[in-house]
Amino acid sequence: MDKYLNKFAPYIKKWLSEHYSETEADKRWEKTKFLYNKWLCEEGDLGGRKNMMADNIFLAYAFFAFYEATDKSFKKEELAQFVDVAMGKKLKLLSHFDMNKLEKKKWLMNLIYKYFGNYAKKADKHRYKDWGNTWEIRLNPEKHDKGISFVFDTCPINDFARKHGYIDFLPTLCAIDQLTCKTMHAALIRHKTLACGDGECNYWIIGDKNTEALVDIGSK
Repeated sequence: MDKYLNKFAPYIKKWLSEHYSETEADKRWEKTKFLYNKWLCEEGDLGGRKNMMADNIFLAYAFFAFYEATDKSFKKEELAQFVDVAMGKKLKLLSHFDMNKLEKKKWLMNLIYKYFGNYAKKADKHRYKDWGNTWEIRLNPEKHDKGISFVFDTCPINDFARKHGYIDFLPTLCAIDQLTCKTMHAALIRHKTLACGDGECNYWIIGDKNTEALVDIGSK
C-alpha cells in the first residue's frame, strides 16, 4: 500500500467501522484504495520525489478517495481528526518555532526564498512534462519587507477538485494552512485562493505579533 494512504489507514478504517457494517466498511476501504491508485495512474504523480511539492497531491488523492468512498458523507467538522493523523507530528515540531523571532533572521528568510526559487526554476522546466500541472509560483510580488510572501497562480489540487466535483470541500482543506501557521506563532494573511475562485492563492506569512497580523480580517 502507498505510504500516504497507509498513513491514513488506521483513521479511515476506524471511521468506516463506526459508520458501516463490517462487510460494508471493507468494501468502502477497498474502494478507497482503488480510487487512490486509479488517480495516481491517471492524474499523475507530478514528478514524485523529484518535486518538493508532490507530497501535497498524494495527500489530496488519499483524502478524496476516502471522501468519495463514503459517498461524500464525511463532514467538514470531522476534518480536525483527519488532520491530526496526517500532520500531528509535523504540527508538534512546528510548535517549537516562533515566526516572530524567525522573521528577524534575514539569512533564514533569504534561504527560504532561495528554496522556493529553486522549486520555481525546476517547475518551469518540467511543467506539463514529467511534472504535469505542478504549482506555478511567484515570489514576493508585492515586495513585503518581512516574513515570507508568494503567490500560486496554478494549483493541481484545485484542478483535480474541480475536475472530480470536490471543489465545495477544498476551501476547508486549504484552511489547514491557517492551522499550520498558527502552530508556529505565525499569521497567514491570504485573501485570495484558487479554491474560492479568486484566480490565485496569495500567501504572506508573518509573526502573529505584527500589526498587519493583528488587524487582518477575512484571511482564508
